[in-house]
Amino acid sequence: MLTKTELMERFDDAVTDRRLRLEELLAHLAEVEGDVLYLDEYRPMATSGSSGRKSVFVYDRAAWTCVLTMFLRRSAWVGMKPRLPRLRLALIGGSSPTHMSRRGAQSLDVGIHRVLPLATTQPLGELVESLNDFRPDHINAYPSTAGLLAEEQLAGRLRLELECITTSSEPLSPALRERIRSAFGVAPVNFYATTEGAWGNECEAGSMHLFDDMCIFENVDDEGRPVAPGELGSRLLVTNLFNTVQPLIRFEVADLVTVDPEPCPCGRSLMRLRSLEGRAEDTLHLDGVAVHPLHFSLVTADPDVREFQVVQEGELLRLRVALRDDAADAPARLRESLSALLAELGVRAPSVEVETVDALERTPGGKLQVVVAAR
Repeated sequence: MLTKTELMERFDDAVTDRRLRLEELLAHLAEVEGDVLYLDEYRPMATSGSSGRKSVFVYDRAAWTCVLTMFLRRSAWVGMKPRLPRLRLALIGGSSPTHMSRRGAQSLDVGIHRVLPLATTQPLGELVESLNDFRPDHINAYPSTAGLLAEEQLAGRLRLELECITTSSEPLSPALRERIRSAFGVAPVNFYATTEGAWGNECEAGSMHLFDDMCIFENVDDEGRPVAPGELGSRLLVTNLFNTVQPLIRFEVADLVTVDPEPCPCGRSLMRLRSLEGRAEDTLHLDGVAVHPLHFSLVTADPDVREFQVVQEGELLRLRVALRDDAADAPARLRESLSALLAELGVRAPSVEVETVDALERTPGGKLQVVVAAR
């Protein structure tokens, strides 16, 4: 297995073009604006993901074409095809110009669609104003951002008639999925994309399919042993089949998945997942009990919660919530319901505090870190 830490420690030895040096690439990333190539050939991208550990991944022209091919495949699955009048597409992603979502949008903005790139770190009011002016047919956003936009749509401040909305990069809980569907009248389609090159998309039957013709996926346990289909693994090992400048062989991605051995009703033979449950790093341990991020769906489902973050401080869980107006009774209710859940899971004498905030901070990539590990 190859870990992110090992890759970054030996980066200069892990690339096949000896002109590529980590320190020089980091300097380039700090200065570059727009879709500028390094050495007129490479697209480097930095990501901290959910773990906070910075990584750099590099694609040459041929490998980047494969990335765009996967984007166009998932676009075709949700009906994003060329047409007249042109499709209006709003892409709300990372704020960095070298984030994969930004670079992909720039590469594909060749006039086939009308594309509006927005940063998820922009103030919500600015996003609403831009979207109302642009009137997109299709939106792609992180689930947490899509949830905030759903509230704006329900309140009447956002006035969109969408054909489709897609989400990626964060867990999409059933409660949040339903909230988005209620607001926009269309169910969100979740897709899976990593800067490492592992991609997947939900089909019309609701199954997540990994693009295992582009990468080899191995679902393994904590010791790296294969997990049987139908059982939850603790990480994926990804072997990228198209990036020859930075070969990734059995690269560790800490995503918790269950592979479905049954064929999908949609007829596609790509690897089918029964569940995609977030990252192993986001699982908390209280009193010897594993508390998974999806256990906090009761918070997502609460009608007074706009967004939230769970911070573990020893045996204390601090629930940080941004609430809607007139939700004075929400903190006490949330404390009681979350304490009851932890007790049901087997945590003895659960300790929960609720802190209200105006808004939650996001990572440099614009993601909402829902779970912050013990400190």
